[in-house]
Amino acid sequence: MAGLVPLALPAIAAKAHARNDVTGAVAHAFSRWGWSRATFPIAGQSWTADIDALAVRKGGGKYARIDRTSVKYPPRRQQPFRHRLRAMCATLVRVEIARATGALRIAKAYSVLECGTALVPEIVLGQAQGGFAMGVGYALHETLPPYESGPGNGQWNLGDYLIARGSDLPLHDLEIEVLPPVAPDEPPKGIAEVVMIPVVPALLNAIFDATAAASNRCR
Repeated sequence: MAGLVPLALPAIAAKAHARNDVTGAVAHAFSRWGWSRATFPIAGQSWTADIDALAVRKGGGKYARIDRTSVKYPPRRQQPFRHRLRAMCATLVRVEIARATGALRIAKAYSVLECGTALVPEIVLGQAQGGFAMGVGYALHETLPPYESGPGNGQWNLGDYLIARGSDLPLHDLEIEVLPPVAPDEPPKGIAEVVMIPVVPALLNAIFDATAAASNRCR
């Protein structure tokens, strides 16, 4: 707003905590070639959104689930690719961050994958390792400016688009655990991008945990 001093995020956060306003929200969404929808009572009004669960935190308190008044899910006929055959993956990482430079090193990582009956276990393991490297690249290195500032100028190559290299990965401290099938006749489940999706949030949470802990020790 013209003529007014910009509001700093710490000041806004401090005011929200002081007034016991909403300081955090967690939502759950479900897609089946269309999003689930639900209605929630927010500040005395009904709010409908493409989510089916919502919890909020006020001030420094705990998250509390908001009761939904109605929920609608897309019809099952919109599920042509059998999502029940999609694999599940979870990842944990340990990072070390240099105080003086902020340089980050991934010291250790662990991914667990449930993919049903693995037809070729070596390919599953390789896909999981490659997915981990891809997630590291997405989170820490790869950036792609749009338009003429990026590859649109025809001059870009791997010297500009930095992907994760061996020196960026915990080559000897990356553990991949492939869980056995739940049942002997469980069919194979597609792994595709599943093996890289949890890597990014795992890294971001590890970085936050490390830097927040260091900040608290300095106070």
